[in-house]
Amino acid sequence: MLNIKDIAKLAGVSPATVSRVINNSANVNEEKRQRVLEVLEQTGYKPNALARGLLYNKTFTLGVVVPDISNINFSEFVKGIEKEARQNSYNIILMTSGNEPEREVECFEILKEKRVDGIIFAGTILTDRHKQHLDNSNIPFVVFGQDFEYKSLISINLDNLKASYDAVRYLYSKGIKKVAMITGPLWDKSAGYDRYIGFLKASIENGINQRDLIYKEGDFTITSGYENMKKILEQDRVEAVFAANDFMALGAIKYLLDNNIKVPQDIKVVGFDDNPIAKIYTPSLSTIKIDFYNAGVLAVKAAIKCLDGIEDEKRIPIEYEIIERQSSI
Repeated sequence: MLNIKDIAKLAGVSPATVSRVINNSANVNEEKRQRVLEVLEQTGYKPNALARGLLYNKTFTLGVVVPDISNINFSEFVKGIEKEARQNSYNIILMTSGNEPEREVECFEILKEKRVDGIIFAGTILTDRHKQHLDNSNIPFVVFGQDFEYKSLISINLDNLKASYDAVRYLYSKGIKKVAMITGPLWDKSAGYDRYIGFLKASIENGINQRDLIYKEGDFTITSGYENMKKILEQDRVEAVFAANDFMALGAIKYLLDNNIKVPQDIKVVGFDDNPIAKIYTPSLSTIKIDFYNAGVLAVKAAIKCLDGIEDEKRIPIEYEIIERQSSI
């Protein structure tokens, strides 16, 4: 197996020059750089993980913390992370937090002990303990799903407020007079609170008095969608329901169908996330589509740019679109 000394001999340069070329140092004669690169290409040489780590003072490992890997959205997010990390010769260490802020911090501590080069996490809230880790760390932290602004923290997120606003405006554009909402937990700033504020803003703009708004707080599960749909109809008759995620929207549809209420003829339903089940459910679910896979790719790109000393945006937006299906036509 070739080593750096062998590459140096073949290229007619010193081992130090080979190291500088591999390390992408600017302090290398261009003619020598090209000779080394040609030998590297011809031999297919790659430093082993330990050698690369010593050479770059890195482990070439990223820590990843998500609430629940069984959730299809986070599964797609991790797939994107893994693909982009692999293409850049990085490994990942994956941990789950169960959506618990304290567990997130525990994961940070474990990952830092493993000497990861950066941490990507799907965050909930930014507690003082989170901030303490950010303040005491010299590695990049990339958060997905929350629009946090804190020092060096990099945020990968869509505009939840605007996406929710657009979804509710879409329903009102169909001539509907009363839209109810099943929110996520309102302590969850982005997926809970911001999506509720988007609903509130669109409803008020459509002439609805804030005190007349109908909304129930759920927990992103199918069961909470089912139970809160029941509570909404016990309070008032509505023409449409917007749910802060697809699982709650599907739970709402299940309750409506169980009670002989037709979807979309009697009540239209729109969800959020474009879970794969949304398109195969009957009726198929209209929803806000987010590219979770690409979000994972963007998170790794942001972390590696930071590690390479490249200054870039601290807030990176994710695109979304409204997907119209049977539940709202």
